[in-house]
Amino acid sequence: MPLYPEIEAVYKYLSEKLNSLDIAYIHLVDHSSMGSPVVPQELKKQIRSSFKNTIILSGGYDLERADKDIQHGFGDLIAFGRPFISNPDLVERFKKNWNLTGNPGSELLYSDGEEGYTDYSLF
Repeated sequence: MPLYPEIEAVYKYLSEKLNSLDIAYIHLVDHSSMGSPVVPQELKKQIRSSFKNTIILSGGYDLERADKDIQHGFGDLIAFGRPFISNPDLVERFKKNWNLTGNPGSELLYSDGEEGYTDYSLF
């Protein structure tokens, strides 16, 4: 169920208006993997069909989901945030189908201590 009945019409209108500004990209974030509502595939299609420039998708992506959304034409690029933090060689890992290291939980991402960004294993 949509967050509100007019959601598709609103995002269609916004993405069409953003075309008139000729902005470089829209960054569409789907944080459903963190408990937020899912961004419906139909809404992604609607924004893609209404916006002429680049669309960057992000939010809990793994390689399989990224490939799927690119193949379906929902976006042009996928942003990987958290996987890059603990996998600075993420592109190489994707290319060679290597396992990813664990995600350093969000409680460690913004800490001022020694634990978090620098103490996870790379292999």
